[in-house]
Amino acid sequence: MTVREYEKIFRDDCPHFDELIKFAAASEFLDLNWRYVQAKNFVGVIRLPSGFQIEILPKIDGDEKLLRALVVKMLRTLKNFSGKTFRNAQLDTSRLPLYEIFIRQYLDMVAELVKRGLKSSYVGREENLHVVKGKLLIGRHVRTNFAHREKFFVAFDEYGLNRPENRLIKSTLGKLLRTTRDQENFRLTTRLLADFDSVDASTNFAKDFAAVAIDRINRAYEAVMQWTKIFLAGKSFTSFAGKSQVQALLFPMEKLFEAFVTHHVRKTFADSFTVTAQEGGKFLFDVSKACKLRPDILLTGDDPL
Repeated sequence: MTVREYEKIFRDDCPHFDELIKFAAASEFLDLNWRYVQAKNFVGVIRLPSGFQIEILPKIDGDEKLLRALVVKMLRTLKNFSGKTFRNAQLDTSRLPLYEIFIRQYLDMVAELVKRGLKSSYVGREENLHVVKGKLLIGRHVRTNFAHREKFFVAFDEYGLNRPENRLIKSTLGKLLRTTRDQENFRLTTRLLADFDSVDASTNFAKDFAAVAIDRINRAYEAVMQWTKIFLAGKSFTSFAGKSQVQALLFPMEKLFEAFVTHHVRKTFADSFTVTAQEGGKFLFDVSKACKLRPDILLTGDDPL
């Protein structure tokens, strides 16, 4: 289902209206009325627990294909938005809905990660083996192998790909394989899962996310982990923190518009001015420091316009 900003959604419009009402009541993205739910100033996609998707596009003249492409262009200019997340200029934004576009970008990032080489590390393991390896866990060994003297319950460190980041990515790929409706996304996901064949799927998302620490060694994982939280743990770039199974990939339209305009102003005046957005510490009157200002876009330089 596709709507525009500020458009009203009535019960007859949405086959899963009760799920949508629960999400509206728990978040800031939709206005709730006894007769309808109304979109606010956010664009993106809402995926309800049933799998039903509601795509929210900008309230601008143009068909859906044009507006999807526009949203992707705006996201490419959003500051601190996962670096090169939307670098794929060949993506057919006119054909795919936003949710599938987000999936494709994630798959592209994972593919780039695989191309660079997945990170390995020493991971602690506890197993019941036929040989002594590492440290013998005497208590567990006695309880487990009372009738199996040929085995040893040991703890050891194993060097391999089975680190938290890779486990979380594999679980995300498994989820996307089940949720995508695009044939190309399905094919790419299947191919990437083969690269994680030696990695276990995460069995404890919270524990594995807590164990991820981005540093100099695994810096390439930073953007991928941000998107992994979105797809796997239901997190979002927005402030939605509800415990529902709704996935909300929504972005404030005013932030997107500001980033988009700032990007093109900076590109146009790069040779003559330094362009900054939301610059603080400015005043209407310099002498008295009166009427504090915070310009949306500020151009500073010696050359006149």
